[in-house]
Amino acid sequence: MRYFVLIFLSLFLANTYGQKFALLDKSLAQPVVYTDQVTQTGKLNGFFPVENKSLPQFLKALGEISQKLSTHGPLGEVKQYQIGCIKFTGLTISVASGDRLDYVITSTCANVRKSMHLSDAKLSNENNAFFINTLIKYINSSRK
Repeated sequence: MRYFVLIFLSLFLANTYGQKFALLDKSLAQPVVYTDQVTQTGKLNGFFPVENKSLPQFLKALGEISQKLSTHGPLGEVKQYQIGCIKFTGLTISVASGDRLDYVITSTCANVRKSMHLSDAKLSNENNAFFINTLIKYINSSRK
């Protein structure tokens, strides 16, 4: 009987899942919220959902975009990313002072669609790189 209880308990603990989603505050004012489900409620307003298991790849893509924004000179080809339920859509816009990068990220986690302007061509590349680096620090400061 004791072995049956131990086996049952170990199977139960092995099938227990952690939080599946990280909800990022778009204004970076509130801490990251970890949750099991994403629903279209008032709680989600102002938050951007990312799959918890995709956070390392998400952070890597943010770092690559920030590095590209920090380089001086022509930006070249813009890389599109698909990481889990997140899609990065970017384009290069030429202005008088040089090329600017514009990225929009769209999350379709759990059939909830949210978009966030990651890099705005109206702002300088340096300002956009600063925002992305701040976003990376924000996510890293509250990772589980």
